[in-house]
Amino acid sequence: MVATAPTTADRTAQPSAPASTARLAAVAGVCLAVAVLALLLPAWPAGDDMGSTHYMGLLADNQPWNLLLFMAVPVVLAETIAVTELAILFRRDVPRVVADLNRYAGLVAGFYLVGVVVYLTKHAVVPLTTSGGWRGWVDVVAVGFYLLGVVPLLGMSLLETRAVGAGWDDQHRLKVHATLVGLFLVVAHVAMIAGMLDPGVVAGWEPTHVMDDGSSMVGMTH
Repeated sequence: MVATAPTTADRTAQPSAPASTARLAAVAGVCLAVAVLALLLPAWPAGDDMGSTHYMGLLADNQPWNLLLFMAVPVVLAETIAVTELAILFRRDVPRVVADLNRYAGLVAGFYLVGVVVYLTKHAVVPLTTSGGWRGWVDVVAVGFYLLGVVPLLGMSLLETRAVGAGWDDQHRLKVHATLVGLFLVVAHVAMIAGMLDPGVVAGWEPTHVMDDGSSMVGMTH
């Protein structure tokens, strides 16, 4: 049996190790830069504590900026990816603008949420954990699932940069991409639903207010 030389298509489907390593290094560099920037940002002012989950408190504080930065931007990017993904799935010969919109939204979303996760970990997750400030399991679920959204979104960014799946065919890459979109929508909606619940009713959390003399008064948050 005579061995044949790999075709151009074969070489394209099997990228060299240095190329894959370079892409991964570039992605890691961008993630590191975003993380450092997020760590340098100061904690934004919080509003009155209404006794809700910290997820809802985050979105309600510092209006309208928190709502825009922590909810509107990630959701708009994800919904843009989802809508354009449907167009690509049902009609492969989509206009170039639709394909580009899908690609660049997926590229930006992962890196953006890396910054959000790092910022909230520093200014919310760590302080709440060390001080015992979580308001029951529903509070942990709401914040935890919100932060988990970085996994599918960063996965999309890895796909779009070809740091992962450079050797996959279009069909396989599309399946993985669509799966990541669905996964993000699931975790995002779990976070929203849990975040809207009353931790005092669902999780048995009792608000307390620390008085000037150091004593605590149950049933008050401010």
